[in-house]
Amino acid sequence: MSERLLFTCTQNAVRSVIAEALFGQLVCASDYQISSCGVIEGAADGYAIAVMMEMGVDISAHEAQSFDSLSPADFDRIISFSAEAHDSATRWACEGCKTELWAVHPPRLDERAREATLESYRALRDEIAAKLEANFGAFAQKT
Repeated sequence: MSERLLFTCTQNAVRSVIAEALFGQLVCASDYQISSCGVIEGAADGYAIAVMMEMGVDISAHEAQSFDSLSPADFDRIISFSAEAHDSATRWACEGCKTELWAVHPPRLDERAREATLESYRALRDEIAAKLEANFGAFAQKT
């Protein structure tokens, strides 16, 4: 049976969504069942969609969900990207479920400089990718 992994953040709009999508690009992805959620459900984030499309990964159809829409019994491991999500995950998880905090700061928004905002999202994406690779192994090569 494959390991059941949940990525969480505050709104399930940026960090957890990017992690879920990036995880699907890992060589080991088929050994896991992956989901993501937030403490609350956030709206789709256009900057997150844009920086993932730069990699050829389309997250535009992602529908945010919260812990309330999932069952804690369905997960073996929860990785949270915010302290708030980690606190919620720790209270919500079943006994024996491993909960981890991978503190990744939210992106910086600059209303007057779109490129600066995109750079912040790229840095966040790349930080999550590096953490995934360090913990789960290599990304598959695109053909």
